Amino acid sequence: MSEIVSKSDLLKRQAELLGLTMDAVFTDEQAKEVLQGKITDAYLVKMKFEIDNKTGIILILTSSIRKHIMEIYCVIGSSPIFRRIRTFADYVQISTDLADIGKSEGMDTALSEMVGRIVHRVFTKEKLDEFLPVWEKKDPSRLSELLEPAIVAGAKAGRVKLQAEVDKISSAKFRYENPMKGIVLPIPKPVDEMPAPDLGAVPKTPVGELSAIDRQIQQLRQGYTKEVTMKTVISPISGVEFDNLVVGQEILFRVPTETQEGMANASLLGIIDEAGNISKEPLVGKFRGIASTKNEYHIFAEGPNQYLFHSIEEHPVKIAVPKPVIAQGGNEKISQANKKKPPEPVKSGNLYSLIGVFVALLLIAFLIFVLTAF
Repeated sequence: MSEIVSKSDLLKRQAELLGLTMDAVFTDEQAKEVLQGKITDAYLVKMKFEIDNKTGIILILTSSIRKHIMEIYCVIGSSPIFRRIRTFADYVQISTDLADIGKSEGMDTALSEMVGRIVHRVFTKEKLDEFLPVWEKKDPSRLSELLEPAIVAGAKAGRVKLQAEVDKISSAKFRYENPMKGIVLPIPKPVDEMPAPDLGAVPKTPVGELSAIDRQIQQLRQGYTKEVTMKTVISPISGVEFDNLVVGQEILFRVPTETQEGMANASLLGIIDEAGNISKEPLVGKFRGIASTKNEYHIFAEGPNQYLFHSIEEHPVKIAVPKPVIAQGGNEKISQANKKKPPEPVKSGNLYSLIGVFVALLLIAFLIFVLTAF
C-alpha cells in the first residue's frame, strides 16, 4: 500500500513540476529537458542592498526561454538575520533566511512592496531584453547603476548601495519547494502602472478618450460584476490558436495563487479544500474574446457564477482545451463492442445451390450421351 501511495505522490509531484515549468518554456519537449536537467529555463538574480539604515534582499526569477519576469521577491527590514545572508549562497538557503525574517517582526512590509513595484516598473520588456544576454553570462555588473538611482528616486531614500549575483536554475524547482511559500509572497506586477508608450511609434490618445484596446476590454467586460485574474493554460501540441477560437468554446485556466489576491480568488472559486490544499485541476471558462495590441493579448472567458476570467499573454499561444472525455469513452465502447462481437458465419446456402445445379447439368449431359449412343 505504501508503495502505491509513494508512486502516486511521485506522479503528482512530476505533474506539478511539469505544469510550473510550462510557465517558463514554449513546448512540452523543452519542459521535459528542463526537468531532466539537460537545460535550465530561468535566471535568478539575487541582490542585497542597504537603503538608509535598513537592509534588503531582492530576488528576480526570470524565464530565459520565454523571456519574461516570473516572480519578484523583496524583503527589507532591520532583522539581524540579514547579516548572515550572502548573495553567493544558493537560493534555498537565501529563501529559508527570508522566510525566517518573514516569520519575525523585522520586515518592513510597506517599504518592501514599494521597492518591489519599483523593480517591476524598471524592467520593461525592452530593458529586460537588454539585460538577458548579460545574465546569460552570469554578469550582474550593470544592475547597481540601473536600480540604485531608481530606488532612491521612487522610495525617496537618502542612499542605496547594491550588490548582486546571477544564477541559472530550474524555475519549477525554485517555486515548488520554496521555503517562503505562504510566508513571503512575490510582489505583484503593478498592472495599473504601465510604462509610458513610445510617442514616436504610437499615436497619443486624447485625454478622456479610451484607446482602441481599452474600448475592446470595456466591451468584453460588459455584463459581469466580478473579474478574476487568471493564467492561461498553454498546450503547444494540442492547444487551439487564437485565430481558431470560437465564442463559447471551453478553454482552460489556472488561478495564480502566489499573491494574496490570487489566494482570495482561489477561495472564491472553491478550489481550496478544508485542509487548505489547492486543487491542481485547471478551471474551465467559455471563451468570450481577445483584446489585443502590440505585445499584449487580453484573453476573456466566462467562468462559473458569471465570473469573468481575464489572462494576459505577450504573444500568440496555443490555449489548452478540455479533453473530449465523453467522445473518447464512446469510441472505446464501440471498439470494445467490435472486439467482443463474434465473427459472422459464412453463408453457405448459395454455394450448395451452385453445386446442385452443376451436378444436375452433369446428369442431363450423361443421359443425352446415353440416348444418342444407343
